[in-house]
Amino acid sequence: MSEPRVDPSQLPAEALRAPAPPGAEVPPGAIVSVDYLPEDVLKQVRRTMRLSVIEGSLTQVFLNWTSGAVLIGYMLHIGASPAEIALVGSVPLLAQVASPGAAYLAAVLGRRKLLTVLLALVSRSSWLLAAALPALPIPVAAQTPFMVALVLVASFFLASNGTLWTAWMGDVVPERQRGRYFGLRTGVTGVVGVCANLLAGWWLDRVGAPLSFQVVLVVAVATALVGVWIYTRQYDPPTTRERLAWRDVVRAPLADSGFRRFLAFAVYWTFVVLLASPFVFPYFLDELRLSFTQVAVWSTIAAVTSMLTTVAWGRVADRVGNKAVLAIGTFVAGALLPASWILAGATGWLGFIWVSAVMDALAWGAIGPAMFNLALVSAPRRNRVVFIAMWSLTTGLAGFVGGALSGPLLLAFQWLTSAAGGEGWTAYACLFALSGVLRAFAWVLLRRVPEANAWRTRELLRSMRTGWKGAGFPWRS
Repeated sequence: MSEPRVDPSQLPAEALRAPAPPGAEVPPGAIVSVDYLPEDVLKQVRRTMRLSVIEGSLTQVFLNWTSGAVLIGYMLHIGASPAEIALVGSVPLLAQVASPGAAYLAAVLGRRKLLTVLLALVSRSSWLLAAALPALPIPVAAQTPFMVALVLVASFFLASNGTLWTAWMGDVVPERQRGRYFGLRTGVTGVVGVCANLLAGWWLDRVGAPLSFQVVLVVAVATALVGVWIYTRQYDPPTTRERLAWRDVVRAPLADSGFRRFLAFAVYWTFVVLLASPFVFPYFLDELRLSFTQVAVWSTIAAVTSMLTTVAWGRVADRVGNKAVLAIGTFVAGALLPASWILAGATGWLGFIWVSAVMDALAWGAIGPAMFNLALVSAPRRNRVVFIAMWSLTTGLAGFVGGALSGPLLLAFQWLTSAAGGEGWTAYACLFALSGVLRAFAWVLLRRVPEANAWRTRELLRSMRTGWKGAGFPWRS
């Protein structure tokens, strides 16, 4: 059965942002709104959007149970050092160098869905080796290097899978629906993921290691494989094989001035975030002495709040563009999040940690969908998968460098704070402060990224202030 197609000659002129060549076909994602889609295509698009929420929720369980507090806890159990903790948090970013290869294969072969399914199968099932680690004939001293290598290999396939999926969904969801749809999807998957975190935290606190971690990893893989099956039920707009030279995978995105500016912002942002993020959960577990259950509660607060913020920010982005939303989100992630973590350690009052969960949802509820949508907007429709691959490659390298530097930086700050003999200001606080200041100035690069009809940040803030007053609340109290 052939996939339904969109014939641009049957669409009104206002249905497309840019005119299509005569006789060409366009994917639904090139259409401004679902209102212009033919009925047979509309049914497939809506079905895929519903299925993608379910698939995303199952995949989020897998991602949460093979990263974050679960992975850090497993690494600590097998005796990982701070440098190895930093590596295991940053090698998934390095693995994104595989994305251009996946994009090239998808463009040349024209078999996007098949490649996405195969890559997902390998990336998910490889985690069974992590679950089997205690039974494998690997010396104890080699277990942590083995885990770092396993995370790297699994992430190669995961990053390639993610690149193809991003381009695929960019061709499915019409432009005006992207903000609210991906905001809703992010919110729903976040809530499902946090329920999984609570369950994992409860389990890990009550069952001894390594059995506790092994069970979590096996269930994570089983859940993810159901999500892979859902891929096969989704609509993939027809694609054609492209005559693409390997050098074009790199050259085409870098030759586009607008996309090049987006890459500069995305690279900087990923680098400064990864300077601190590998040590947030170790800080919670080791420095603040939170239990796995408390960390799961933190994630729950963030996810439940995110359910509201991502949908709200998505609607705002559909109306005003992505840049203003990103500017606010990145500033909050730089100015308020690290400050909350630092204050919790300095005062000993864990209330700041719970406040940071709300700030996390407010910031990343804006950043996640807006960054995703701005990447799709910045990439031209033709060969979009190549542009998304370059985004994945460059941010992956930047994230790896940032994450790899975070470990030595933490050790350097430990030496400095120890030499200074100060109390209440730890090496973690130094690392978080450095990352926070650099995050807060990301908007400087964001200003240079072109986006059609996008509001300025101050216009959005002025509108929010007017709406706040109109609701009967003073701007200042």
